Amino acid sequence: MINDIKSKLPALNLSLYLFLFVLILPIVIVAIYQGLIATDRYESLASIYITEAKSESSPLDLSMLGLTSSTASDRDILVLKAFIESPTLLDKLNDDLGLLDHFASSDADFFSRLTKDTEREYALEYYNEMVTATLDEEAKLLEISVQTFDPAYSQKVLDRILYHSQKFIDNLNEKVSRSQLLFFEGVVQQSEEELMQEKKVLQEFQQKNKIFSTEIASQTIAGTISSLEQQLAAKQAEITSRQGTLGENSPTLIRLRAESEALKHQIEKENERLAGGSGRTLSEIDSEFRDINLRIEYKTLRYKSHLEALEAAQLETARRMRFLTIVSAPTMPEASLYPRRGYNILTGAIIALMVYFMVSVSLAVMREHA
Repeated sequence: MINDIKSKLPALNLSLYLFLFVLILPIVIVAIYQGLIATDRYESLASIYITEAKSESSPLDLSMLGLTSSTASDRDILVLKAFIESPTLLDKLNDDLGLLDHFASSDADFFSRLTKDTEREYALEYYNEMVTATLDEEAKLLEISVQTFDPAYSQKVLDRILYHSQKFIDNLNEKVSRSQLLFFEGVVQQSEEELMQEKKVLQEFQQKNKIFSTEIASQTIAGTISSLEQQLAAKQAEITSRQGTLGENSPTLIRLRAESEALKHQIEKENERLAGGSGRTLSEIDSEFRDINLRIEYKTLRYKSHLEALEAAQLETARRMRFLTIVSAPTMPEASLYPRRGYNILTGAIIALMVYFMVSVSLAVMREHA
């Protein structure tokens, strides 16, 4: 019997060592660390929402089919989420508040704090563990959580995140405005310059030809010719009536014939002026004048069209403006919610128990086949 007990002693000692070092010791270590060593972390929370100046309704209600349609604000809030998780914001927060120095503070325990002068990639991973942005798909809310080793500091960091998020949305609005309006403003300016150039050409044409409007000039000349022809007809009628009573060499007839010839000469002169004579005809001048006016009308309509397009783009830009709405302001944490000591101890105990069970079973199987 004593020999049986001695033969079983190695197995009992192995089981005891296994129980102590694989099960009990890990649980004690986890409990001591979580209960006495692990540094408290304080969480500040905030919720934000991106609104549009005017929402664009979908022509098809996809909700009837059990589907959801993605709007511009949905995409913007996802872009904002990526910005919050980006190294760009980490750099801004580090410049503003010395965030990485706080995470690497010697006041925190070794396993909780960030290693000083760590690589950028590891610092970003640590940052994304402490700062999280979770999207509520139903409410379209972005819930931001910040954990640090000081309650007031957590709230301060979250305040700066919201500040930089607001600037990020403002920059998005400015980029949309600049990209849409810059082109139209350039087109409107070019159209205006072309219109002013054509008006300058018209002004130079009027000064060169000493004419305001060819239509008015034509009407004036035609009116003058008509008046002269009426006067000529009256003179010829008077000459005819006087020839029966006066002699051919009568001073009165000589005067009337001279006046009649003067009227004929004036009519010919006015006709030459209308027809152009040896110079440019009025019809040629009128053709050039009409071409200039036609170009002015075309470029005026073009300028008005571009101006309307600019106004439409301005309205569209205003409609697409995004606004960051803070639904829940950053909270001031009063209690340390992290680390979750009881949960972590229980999880460690379960893992240790599973490892102990698997090792025990493995050793038992090995003894059976030994």
